[in-house]
Amino acid sequence: MTGVSDMPRCPVCSATVDLTAVATPPFCSERCRVIDLGRWLDEAYAVPEIRRDDDEEGDGEGMIPPMPQEDDDG
Repeated sequence: MTGVSDMPRCPVCSATVDLTAVATPPFCSERCRVIDLGRWLDEAYAVPEIRRDDDEEGDGEGMIPPMPQEDDDG
């Protein structure tokens, strides 16, 4: 049997979450799910940018070649 201490915690309010009983995992409720979504949309969370040595302009593209364009003749 799984104890309460083994259960994951909601990333918003830290309540324990029974993943088999909630409809909104990993969140404990719809409210916490919407709060988390709002934080992403307000850019409170961010994925870190890793700068490359060959990125002279600082635009994150570096020496990556562009994607080939499809012909419209098709």
